Formats: sequence, structure tokens, C-alpha cells
Amino acid sequence: MASTESSNTKIRDINFFAQNAAIGQFISVEIANANRESFKTHLVGCKTGSYLILEIPSVLDAGNVKDMLVLDRKLIIRTICERTTGDCMGFYSTVQGILKSPYPVFFASYPEEVETRELRTEKRQPTAIACVMFKHENGEKMPGFITDISEGGCRFDLVVQEEVVKLKVTSMSLRYVDPVTNIEMTRLCEVCSQRKIGTTLSIGFAFTQAMQQTG
Repeated sequence: MASTESSNTKIRDINFFAQNAAIGQFISVEIANANRESFKTHLVGCKTGSYLILEIPSVLDAGNVKDMLVLDRKLIIRTICERTTGDCMGFYSTVQGILKSPYPVFFASYPEEVETRELRTEKRQPTAIACVMFKHENGEKMPGFITDISEGGCRFDLVVQEEVVKLKVTSMSLRYVDPVTNIEMTRLCEVCSQRKIGTTLSIGFAFTQAMQQTG
């Protein structure tokens, strides 16, 4: 099916997407053809039961894959249940319309059925670990808190300015004092999900390398 075939896959009704998705979150779009080209974009909006509105990525971000976005093109759309469990959800869709001005977006049909699959093999533990996030060692250090953590990833919350909607990068580093060893650690992380509530930007990270002792 749209996400994967496994024992922990569940079928949901048409209201599930609206209840579990958030405007601005990452969306993975796969062209349903033999080559299975795909690209990442963001959810701009939706009308429950009718359509989704998604950004058309630039050539720099997605190459020429966007040229395959033509009317009635079959798609497989996957994203994360941002508001609730963090599970992956996927469904089939089709291109319903394309706008190039004033902003490049396309309309995709609303899912008739949604599949969900649990991503985490281990449960994250709620916590409140002071942490800084940065792209480069000599760059800006952005303070916040790790609000849950597991062996595979964590959620990092920070207060941002009103005009900030999301990170525009795919990886960041986190530095914090490990609560078990009391040693300062730095971890390279991949951005998996983002959502903004008020002035708080909440970022789901997957750890991409083992913990490295800082000092």
C-alpha cells in the first residue's frame, strides 16, 4: 500500500489526515511510476475531503522531478502524524491543479484512505534537558530543551521569532549534558518533522551518529 506492508500497519478513515497533520510540516511526494522519483515539500493548506495544497520545490531542491507534476499524475504521499503519535502515514493521491503565480503550488486530491505505521522501535521518554542547536561549530548556538528522547532520536523545542516558520536545513547538531553520564555530548541529527505552536518551534530529530563526548 502507500506506506508499507507490515504487521503494524493500520487503515484509517478520511478524517485522519486533518486530525493528525499540521500546516507547514514536511511532506514526501513520490511519483507513482516505474522510476519512483520523489521529492520533499511542505503542506500549505487543505480542505478536508477535497484537496491538499503543497509547495512546488525549486529545481535546486528537487531537480526536474517537479516537471512530472501534471494533471491526473498518480502520487504516493507520506508524512508524519505531527499532532499525535509521530507515526508515519501514507496514501495515494493525484495532481488536481497547478499554480505558478504568485507562488508555485499544486493541488493534490484528498486521501480516501490513510495507512499508518509506527516508526519508532523504542518509546521516547519525556524529559527537559537544556540543549543548544547549531549548524556549524563556529556558528550561532540556539538554546532550547530536549522534551523527549530515545536511542534513535529526540524532540527539541525552542522559542523563535514570529516570522520564523521552520528550519530550512535537513541536519543540525545538538549539544547537551547527558543526564545519565553527566558528560557533555554533541550529536549530529537529521530533521524528521517540524511544527510551530505559538512562538515555539518543535523539531523531531533522528540521531545520525553515535554520541560524541565534547570535552
